[in-house]
Amino acid sequence: MSHYISLDTERFLIYNINIPNISNIFNIHAKRENHMKNFFTTSEVARVCGVAHTTVIRWITEKKLKAYETPGGHRRIEKESLIDFMKEFHIPVPPALADKWFRVLVVDDDKYMVGMIRKLFLREMSDVDLHITTKGMEALVMIGKIRFNLIILDVIMPDMDGIEVCKTLKRNPDTAGIKIIAITGKELSDEQEEYLRRNAECLLKKPFPPSLLLERTTAIMERSGMGVKYI
Repeated sequence: MSHYISLDTERFLIYNINIPNISNIFNIHAKRENHMKNFFTTSEVARVCGVAHTTVIRWITEKKLKAYETPGGHRRIEKESLIDFMKEFHIPVPPALADKWFRVLVVDDDKYMVGMIRKLFLREMSDVDLHITTKGMEALVMIGKIRFNLIILDVIMPDMDGIEVCKTLKRNPDTAGIKIIAITGKELSDEQEEYLRRNAECLLKKPFPPSLLLERTTAIMERSGMGVKYI
């Protein structure tokens, strides 16, 4: 079933997918015009391509990279032009740049935390395609079907804990590059903390302020080349 709700004059379509014998998976799409970042500054292009800002200016001057100049004298690069340029010169294109959605999977059996994260992304970010499950094994099935950019992963869960989910992903070359934000409300062993320091972007200990999760997610989106749109 799907239905619309209104929030701050924006409209969002929420899909509630009920699957027998497993947890509900919420798939949230923000439906609005211009939800994608279609133009980049030269500094943003430099970050996406992993080069110095002066290198991007040289590409534009040499007419290798198409750009236009704003009335204020600033250069802007259209997203499609940037992707074409990166493909032509064999620069890896981040999945988030080629895709209009930044896909996030939340894996947590804590209903309060799941509700907080769902409301946070619905309220604050319009570029995120959010999926939620409460089980580690179910998360792996979903990851096998959908390409996620980020996983917000609870460390301690009953059926398969977050460490095992993380290890499974890191063993597979197709999923090893997925970014992970680990979260926990339990005391972890030194071995667990050390593993997460090496394999996750960060570890957030509950209770943490929603703004901190938003900040960490935004940083990952920016590094991946996805422009962040706030509502």
